[in-house]
Amino acid sequence: MTSPVHHDAQAEGPDKVRVQHRLSAVFALACAALAGALLLVGISKEFPEFIVALLPVVLIVWLAWRTITRRGSKRLISGVLLLLMIAALIVALAWARFDLRILFAIALAVIATNIFSSLALSWSHIPSDQHVVNRAHHPVLIINNRSGGGAAQKAGLEAKAKQIGITVRVLGEDGDLAQLAQDAVAAGADCIGMAGGDGSLAVVAEVAMEHDLPFVCIPAGTRNHFAMDLGLNRSDLRSGLDAFGAASERRVDVGRVNDRLFLNNVSVGAYGQIVASSGYRDNKLGTTMSRIPDLVGPDAEALDLQFVGGDGAEHESAVVIHVSNNTYDFGPLSLGGRASMSDGLLGIVALVQPDSVTTPPLLRWEAANFDLNSSESIAAGVDGEYALLEPPLKFGIDPMALRLRVPKQVVGISPTAKRPSLTLRTLVDLSDVAMGRWPRSHPKVSLPMRPR
Repeated sequence: MTSPVHHDAQAEGPDKVRVQHRLSAVFALACAALAGALLLVGISKEFPEFIVALLPVVLIVWLAWRTITRRGSKRLISGVLLLLMIAALIVALAWARFDLRILFAIALAVIATNIFSSLALSWSHIPSDQHVVNRAHHPVLIINNRSGGGAAQKAGLEAKAKQIGITVRVLGEDGDLAQLAQDAVAAGADCIGMAGGDGSLAVVAEVAMEHDLPFVCIPAGTRNHFAMDLGLNRSDLRSGLDAFGAASERRVDVGRVNDRLFLNNVSVGAYGQIVASSGYRDNKLGTTMSRIPDLVGPDAEALDLQFVGGDGAEHESAVVIHVSNNTYDFGPLSLGGRASMSDGLLGIVALVQPDSVTTPPLLRWEAANFDLNSSESIAAGVDGEYALLEPPLKFGIDPMALRLRVPKQVVGISPTAKRPSLTLRTLVDLSDVAMGRWPRSHPKVSLPMRPR
């Protein structure tokens, strides 16, 4: 297996902070300040009504949580009260009669902030190592026709691939995907691709890494998070075949839990228990709603998940722990994606039961490594697939370990990078760019150019 390429956060790359980036950052900061000022004006003008309208929102959130985490009559009562509170909120907003001009101006300022933030920051996520490569001499594509409800079959992917000279291997009902990939390499493949879901992609990507071969991702699964965060076109599977021709190549990080590779994330705790349920694959929503009261409700038993948080504090339990290959942005505009696939850090999120009112229940941090222990086997969702993992779990990340080929027209910017959430971290990044500096939350990397 090839050694991962190490990051160099101080290295100089080809991209500079240009004048248009700086101007966009200045405009974004100005719009954000305007939105904040307008909000303060609105609150000062509508203070009593504002408080009256805010109370139903708090109760709606509380009742929604009770509806999810309770069973039987308690769930029914909470659900009815939730609907009544939503109606009360509508009445409260109508009674308050807010100055709609101020609300409209705030909305416009927020929209403008997001637009200028995207212009100011998304360019910094363009892969600095992406370069043009020639057509693969012996390309092989493995297809899992069961992924995504038969998406590859519906797209006629096999026929199209054969038409343009790609060797196709179709995963059988009881086939061994890893062995199929190894056989393709043994037969002389110099580029290997996978059409399937994220779990299937990870299996073939690991074989490609082992032999230092470029990998092609054809997003034929259900959600295709990996392809989304790479900036690939998930709606046109056939266009992904262009990556086997004259294309662009870059490197991305991969995560590991013990000896198992993952491209997206590993979730343990309540989510792992839900994925382990026998009916989850056929009825995900129904199974989730059925299991949540047992896992996070008032009578739920604490899960044995021992770890050390980002602040050094020790924890004996958690409701959910989510470890990802690079950091997910859970803001309202990001759709739960990653702005970068090459920062060289795990993103870790843990939901714990607070020991006191001063302890935040949601912990978030980044690290190169993370350890998790338990007195029993740990049910987990690994890239959406159920796995029973033996503790201790040792998470790590292999920086720039996977050679990835994409169609030449793919720029490589994730939708999340194009829609940065309006957070303190974003404001700090905007301040950096406005001053002509690289945004500090996104490490700048420089890689030695590989032979073509």
